[in-house]
Amino acid sequence: MCRVVKFKLAEICETPETHVKRIDKYMKKDGQKIISEVREYWDSHPLGLQYVTNNNLEVGSPLFFDHIRPWMSPYKFPWIMERIKREATILKGKHLLEIGCGLGFASLEFLKRGVRVTATDLTPTAVELTCKHFEIEGLQAEDVRAENVLALSFKENTFDAVWANGVVHHTGDTEQAIREIHRVLKPGGRAIISHFYRRPSWMLFLSRFGRENIEYKEEDPPVNDFLTETDILAMFNGFIIEEAVQDHYRALPIARRGVKAAFYMWGFRPLYNLLPKTVAKRLAYKYSVTAIKE
Repeated sequence: MCRVVKFKLAEICETPETHVKRIDKYMKKDGQKIISEVREYWDSHPLGLQYVTNNNLEVGSPLFFDHIRPWMSPYKFPWIMERIKREATILKGKHLLEIGCGLGFASLEFLKRGVRVTATDLTPTAVELTCKHFEIEGLQAEDVRAENVLALSFKENTFDAVWANGVVHHTGDTEQAIREIHRVLKPGGRAIISHFYRRPSWMLFLSRFGRENIEYKEEDPPVNDFLTETDILAMFNGFIIEEAVQDHYRALPIARRGVKAAFYMWGFRPLYNLLPKTVAKRLAYKYSVTAIKE
């Protein structure tokens, strides 16, 4: 089990106590139980800890971030890195909001390319680790703070772009998340929303019929919404869709070990990846949308 070390947050970061008060203040009343469960799950299961194989590493140390980097987005998913490079060219010098920054890897790639970034996450653990990550890399964000995407505290028409990767389908109200993203974007602003969980898909089959968790091996998040492409696109009211693509239509290597992992790596994966590209895309695991606010 990894040790979570304590370290002083950068001045731009909030304390966990401030985080909880503000999140509760802006929380939708009818969704309070769900978002609280989501927050508790991700605060105790920071994305990245499941990839640690060296138990002597201090969480938040330079070696820790180097150790898990190959398994983290955007490095694990080449198409995400290409998307970052494309968007950073468009957004250089402009202000991007990241929803669900996790440990800050995507935000760092935007910062390296001259994009101004406000990085947010629902959990104080992610905020703390992202601050530490930025400090290690010697990069400064506009802000790093706790936010609930279902009720963002930012004013209307604040950002030139919003980036969210693998986040909004975990909220319990994906449509409300998209409405909030639309609200805080400036007219003409870009919503780059990657990795909605898609149905039908090969991962939906494995998770439902194979009874395999998607995130942490021992426990999945309270919400893992799988949506049809039609349902996803219908949520982008007030946007012009620039791009909508199937992602993750090939089965990639995994870091897990055990009987099920071996079956996946040496049985399912090679056989599934023999499918023609046109067929595989119909079973793509993820769907990504880039849209412009009207």
